[in-house]
Amino acid sequence: MIKESLNKKIDKPYHYSFSLKNSGLTAISISARCSSKKQIKSNVDENLRVEINGLSCREIDHEKYKQFFNIPPAFNGSKLKGLKKTVTFLTILEKGEHVISLIPQQTATIETIKIEELFKQQEPILNIEETAEDGDRRPWHTFVLLDLPLSKFSANITIRKKFLDSDDIKIIVNGAIKRNTASIKFRFWYLAGGLLSWLFFKKEGETKKIKIEFNERLEAGIHYIEFYADKTPVLHDASFDLSYTETKAEKRAANLIKLYSRFIKKAGSEFGVDPTIIGAAIFQEQATNVNFIDNLTDYMGGILHLNTSVGVGQVRVATAGLLENYYDELKLPIRKNLFIDLTPVRVERLKDPQINIRYVAAKINFSQNRWAKAGYNISKKPEILGTLYNIEDINNPIKPHPNPKANKFGKGVKRNFKKVQKLLGL
Repeated sequence: MIKESLNKKIDKPYHYSFSLKNSGLTAISISARCSSKKQIKSNVDENLRVEINGLSCREIDHEKYKQFFNIPPAFNGSKLKGLKKTVTFLTILEKGEHVISLIPQQTATIETIKIEELFKQQEPILNIEETAEDGDRRPWHTFVLLDLPLSKFSANITIRKKFLDSDDIKIIVNGAIKRNTASIKFRFWYLAGGLLSWLFFKKEGETKKIKIEFNERLEAGIHYIEFYADKTPVLHDASFDLSYTETKAEKRAANLIKLYSRFIKKAGSEFGVDPTIIGAAIFQEQATNVNFIDNLTDYMGGILHLNTSVGVGQVRVATAGLLENYYDELKLPIRKNLFIDLTPVRVERLKDPQINIRYVAAKINFSQNRWAKAGYNISKKPEILGTLYNIEDINNPIKPHPNPKANKFGKGVKRNFKKVQKLLGL
């Protein structure tokens, strides 16, 4: 484990490099402080965002606008008001060098950076043992899962009843608040110290350690789990079951199409491709993607320069690099001299479902346009576009001809076309 206490105030991007000894699941924790504009007597709050190997997280609803600072994995001064917050990223990384980029608006104070290798762990437990700094209803800990499924998570928390204002905990998963069913007053605070008893009349309140557990059934993607604190609760640990709840590949594939239908339709419009063909190609890829161990193997292979597949669309890493040469909208927004090898950057970007789906659409567009220029319209032939998506090498593309044949993958794309169309609501 790497842990560095920095206590460093930054006013420009700060890049922290670290090296891993093993390939596998990694927990990256950043603790920082940001103050409100009132506290620093400015017109702008202090804010801070984090990038892992160039991947920046965004708001849950990507269709609104690009928002990078007022989101769960960022640090927002108007909410924190100078108090400490910790963001922990769970992601699969290969052994070797990686970069964390900390990008402030105004200034921000970096407290600590901790890197923990969770080698081959599918159910990691993160030991935290932290008491919240005394404050009112503000973000405290956020856990970010990068292209991982989540069956369930749990945490051990201690709260105490206090005079006037007791300890409370709010829990939010992907924007949805976990409701407290025991109290209307505290319905948005899952654990409420005010519901505990008095040991001695309004002088000494009950202290209780509570284990919470939630079954989530989340498919692979980017997920945010937020803990808000009121007063001084204690977070002892948090554990995550990173396994697929749905064990039948076709059902899981259908769940992904429904979950990311907005992105699929948006990518179809952007690249001039029938969104049902995009969805059917993703469906066919996911129908053979078995479990977490396959996921881990794919990411390790991708970073090791093997031409393996990553993400919701199972996009090949080498193919993604080639597509960037043809489509300016896919080019990597990388700061100069920060990354010598762009392969880890590409892998991290492919973990974002919205970006991944755009690569799928671009790959289909690449084949569709080439054949159209040669006089063959295959835009309405899902079996042929599916076949080309599956086998065509961009560096050595198949010469268009009047009698293309579908392979097994392409036939699957056609077979599932109407099913996917229904899943997309088209």
